Amino acid sequence: MTIESEVLREIRPPAAQDRKVMAAVADLSEKVLSAARDIGAHVEPMLVGSVAKGTHLKDPDIDLFMLFPESTPLEELKNAGLEIGRRVVDGREHYAQHPYVRGAYKGFLVDLVPCFRIHDTRKKMSAVDRTPFHTEFVKKNLRKGMADEVRLLKRFMKGVECYGAEAKVQGFSGYLCELLVMRFGSFGEVLTAAKGWTVGTALELPGYPGNEFPEPMTFVDPVDPSRNVASAVAPETLLRFILASREYLESPRTEFFFPRPRETWAPARVKEVAGRRLDNMISVSFPKLDLIDDVVYPQLRKSLTSMTALLERADFEVEKTSIHVDGSTHLMVELGSISLPKERRHRGPPVNSENVNEFLEKWNAKGISAPYVEDGRWYVMTTREHDRADALVREKLAEIPLGKDVKKAGRFEIVSGQELLADRNLAALTHHFDERMPWKR
Repeated sequence: MTIESEVLREIRPPAAQDRKVMAAVADLSEKVLSAARDIGAHVEPMLVGSVAKGTHLKDPDIDLFMLFPESTPLEELKNAGLEIGRRVVDGREHYAQHPYVRGAYKGFLVDLVPCFRIHDTRKKMSAVDRTPFHTEFVKKNLRKGMADEVRLLKRFMKGVECYGAEAKVQGFSGYLCELLVMRFGSFGEVLTAAKGWTVGTALELPGYPGNEFPEPMTFVDPVDPSRNVASAVAPETLLRFILASREYLESPRTEFFFPRPRETWAPARVKEVAGRRLDNMISVSFPKLDLIDDVVYPQLRKSLTSMTALLERADFEVEKTSIHVDGSTHLMVELGSISLPKERRHRGPPVNSENVNEFLEKWNAKGISAPYVEDGRWYVMTTREHDRADALVREKLAEIPLGKDVKKAGRFEIVSGQELLADRNLAALTHHFDERMPWKR
């Protein structure tokens, strides 16, 4: 039995589970219609996503869209959609392009999502409104036998940590996996093609050309040629998938599909692997934000970018950054050195500049050396305002542009060096320093 056959046996949903899923979908659809009638809303329930397309894995989620007439005012759609969702499942409201309700029903995670029933794909629409068209396209165009190829690709993507277009992962969506199998024919042929990809790879289905896009990877949406299905794929995610494809084709192993979980290192192991790098680490941690990942992670990246910019303006060299969320949120910054000499050389204007007199007047009084000329330019030795990176972050963190919900978190713990070896930071340190690919753990 081949590795792919063994994997399929593990991931293909059994017929009994599929019957249970479809029974739950039928119940939910009836409940949606009943709740809509009760509040006077006109709604058509529609199953979308992998279950509707037959490309789901075991234990799937159920995505049930509630299609409102296109003439419905947006606020009415939002309010009615949430009200119907609350009446159907005991869940929680989430807010994306359209607000939706997520809850559990008969053992399945369910998303009840309101959207507009759009009839013309040329009309401007949100990603949510476009989803029913994606479902119908795949159902019509995915050839017999390809569903299992999609399942293999999805499981492979999950194993190498490339699956999911959400902000946390910045990877390949389920729809993109389906299009890749349509384009190349099988799981193996997708990997064979991926061996030759680079950042900037652009793909489309034959007969479905589209626009050019600036993102690291392009796959033209056959439903809407102005949209790039691969827009979420980050460069590092694309490069990881390319590497995984090459290495799997050279030496297939089940670890590509089912990698060993990363185990949190003990302090001694962190010190062994990190060595002197640990002394140049800073962590800013705060309580986990109680929001969906697609809201949280852009804010975390914005906050981390602001921190690195602050440090670089003060001449600190940022070597690597990482984000880890467990019970708390950890923004990790690794520097070339956490401390710099107290003295620094300040560059002035060229010797023939009209600003020379202004420079000399200022720095004759403020410099710790007299201004001097080197290679046709004025310089002066000055004293740094901050020679420790952790002290700089402590002083300036509240002043830099953080994500709005990050700023509201309020309680920031800023720790550096050996003090990071407390138990609460070990998972974040492991995530930062364990640089092995998932299939090599």
